[in-house]
Amino acid sequence: MNGIPPHIEHGLVADDTALWTSSHQLTNLNDRLQQPINEFEKWCKAWKLKLQPIKTELVHFSIHPRKKYKNPVQVKVENITIQP
Repeated sequence: MNGIPPHIEHGLVADDTALWTSSHQLTNLNDRLQQPINEFEKWCKAWKLKLQPIKTELVHFSIHPRKKYKNPVQVKVENITIQP
């Protein structure tokens, strides 16, 4: 996609977009995800594309799937909190 900053990892299928990152520390994930989301929001606004925060999902994959985290990852899309 033209114009998306190259450091934002993303994938496209039809009219859906996925942004992703990885980290060995759960505490880093909020910042590592929120910054690209903010940049993607700006990109969408510049290209007059509308985001659908209500349809937005956050999926957390872990090598420890049964481990419960005290502070799960949370990000915001257009000021709406998206939780796993």
